[in-house]
Amino acid sequence: MKLKSILYLLITLPLLWSCNNEDNIEDIFSSGTWYLINFYGGGLDDAGTPEFTPKDDNATLEVIQKFTIVFNNDNTFKASAQNITFEGIWEANGKDRSVSINIEDRRNSTNLSNKFMDALVNARFYKGDSNYLRLAPEDKKSFIQLRHN
Repeated sequence: MKLKSILYLLITLPLLWSCNNEDNIEDIFSSGTWYLINFYGGGLDDAGTPEFTPKDDNATLEVIQKFTIVFNNDNTFKASAQNITFEGIWEANGKDRSVSINIEDRRNSTNLSNKFMDALVNARFYKGDSNYLRLAPEDKKSFIQLRHN
């Protein structure tokens, strides 16, 4: 009986060592339509402080929560924000959780749409899963949070 337990342990050890901490980029990014929740102040790993709240400006919050982005498997994306749609390319690294988003045709739009585009272009890191996604700039002192619907 002891021999059987030892053999079982020896067989399972390589499986445990082979596990990696790399995110599955396709499951996170290329998994459907993402909706903007809000812009946040605070660190990427903190709860963050929402920039727009129902108490302060419910109309603005309702507008930004209709902003969307769809990341495609071919590393392109399509997004919409208020009165415009825009496209570009994206790349993410599951090991260091870095991200790069480039907009192909940057057009001037409303302040909120420009704020969304700026947040995407300035994003250098991500945190999340297939339900929620945070994108933060280099300093990680602010972020946008997106959700699947």
